[in-house]
Amino acid sequence: MKTMKKSFLVLTLIISLICLQCKDRASSDCNENIEFKDVFMSKINSVEEYSLGKGDRKSFDESLEFLSKYVKVSFEEIMNYANEYTNIDAFKKDKSTWLEWYEKNKCDNIQFK
Repeated sequence: MKTMKKSFLVLTLIISLICLQCKDRASSDCNENIEFKDVFMSKINSVEEYSLGKGDRKSFDESLEFLSKYVKVSFEEIMNYANEYTNIDAFKKDKSTWLEWYEKNKCDNIQFK
């Protein structure tokens, strides 16, 4: 019984070490373009500020144009008399999609288009 416990502990230790090495290797393979990240996130913030009534229209339009080069923008939700999101939920859905896209692609050294 004691040998079985020792074997289990040794096996658990080995598996843990292997997992740690894999995690370290995976994180070192990430080649994130920090400049792109800063611009991408600032464009999302500009859209959010305008959608909350705090930002300016020009920044909103420029930000959507930039974002649409990389991710889907729900222009069908914006095509109305005011040319803004019809409701905050539509924006939140887009924002979630944009952030998810960034997380999936950030290690690929995303370049500006």
